Amino acid sequence: MSGGGTGIALTVRQLIAGYSGQAVLHRVDMEVRHGEVVSLLGANGAGKSTLLKTVMGTVPTIAGQILLDGEDITKWAPYKRVAAGIGFSPEGRRIFANLTVEENLLIGATSMRKAHRRDQMAYTGEIFPILAERMGQRAGTLSGGEQQMLAVARAMMTKPQLLLVEEPSQGLAPMVVDRIYETLRGIAQDRGVAVLIAEQFQQVREEYSDRILVIDKGQIIPDEELASTGSADGEVTV
Repeated sequence: MSGGGTGIALTVRQLIAGYSGQAVLHRVDMEVRHGEVVSLLGANGAGKSTLLKTVMGTVPTIAGQILLDGEDITKWAPYKRVAAGIGFSPEGRRIFANLTVEENLLIGATSMRKAHRRDQMAYTGEIFPILAERMGQRAGTLSGGEQQMLAVARAMMTKPQLLLVEEPSQGLAPMVVDRIYETLRGIAQDRGVAVLIAEQFQQVREEYSDRILVIDKGQIIPDEELASTGSADGEVTV
């Protein structure tokens, strides 16, 4: 595994969050650095998706702090977090099937100045060349892998400093998953973006991750508990 960046993009401190006042996350502490890919692993219901959504602002924080580049964003609305530099590729892709690839990308860039949208669209075409070839094609006619690429590209249209990616491997062939992970690795290395991926255990790609964290019952498992798996520094061998 390669090393990440030096500056801390995301800091989560003693985070408690959940739904209707019921906590799902229990005092979560974690950091993600610029240029680093962190894979967050957990079973269904472990809290990994809730953590990403809380960072995004769509799940309310009960207690604790969320910092983006050192600034407290705990109480910020989701749109303000996007404008500040958080991109989110959700589980299930959630593209607009009846719109073209280009229209989907432009929707992702609504918070950007028009002068910058074309530059960012050109960049997404570089990281996913197949999308550049299909700008006029309806998104619903793309393959599953291409739709996942579009979901990531749409999240990148905001030129984020922190990219949250929820279960990008869902329903895809291993070769396609490798291609997507390779691209996420490149985004981190080339642009210094901090990438946090929520994923199932069986789909983890260790070779593209700088660190691997495990979440269970709403808590990050400490390093000493992971030591029994033969891992170190918060990483786990699966």
